[in-house]
Amino acid sequence: MNTLFWVLAGILAYSAAMLWLDNRGVLPDSIRVSGPVLTLRTLRGRIFLDRLARPKRFWRVIANLGLGGALVAMVGSFVLIINSARTTLDTAQPAAIQQPQNFLIIPGVNEFLPLSVAPEIVAGLAIAMVVHEGAHGLLCRVEGIDIESMGLVFFALLPVGAFVEPDEEATQEASRGARSRMFAAGVTANTVVTILAFALLFGPVVGAVSPAPGYAVGEVNPGSP
Repeated sequence: MNTLFWVLAGILAYSAAMLWLDNRGVLPDSIRVSGPVLTLRTLRGRIFLDRLARPKRFWRVIANLGLGGALVAMVGSFVLIINSARTTLDTAQPAAIQQPQNFLIIPGVNEFLPLSVAPEIVAGLAIAMVVHEGAHGLLCRVEGIDIESMGLVFFALLPVGAFVEPDEEATQEASRGARSRMFAAGVTANTVVTILAFALLFGPVVGAVSPAPGYAVGEVNPGSP
């Protein structure tokens, strides 16, 4: 209870300080404050995206593959959700992983995510969000769709979201294929990052783990050597 109290007190103090700075005009125009939620908008990354988008044919091929994979994943996810719901209804006592709080990726609330791994989870979510929205922005520039703004969303000091705002008129004028590739780019990029993460985990990481010398002792009988 004490920890929760101090966390809530810190969020309230942060919100009051940011609102006071915003009302005084101290914060730049690129920062918007709404209670504990802070939105950072910028266009500085657009030049980088323009350079990265130069091999347009390459990115279109990757995006088309990702679009097909996204359709398959969408159908598969729907089937998994239906099967999970049926299993939950048919089971008299749901397993721990099926408990509602364990569907939330919140350390300390999810039984399988202790507070000790909170920094790693926050870092992973931040990478996933930046890569996801960055891919949308990249395909916008590949397809000639202008970007009005891009940025990050923070809850207090924690990154909780990222966004890319394409120009609505340019989006409507783009072809159906261009829009589809742009919308599916985020899922494609996250899939690529997941594959790379597993490749690193089961490659150099697992390869660097070696068994400790000696024998593992599970227990010792009282009075024995």
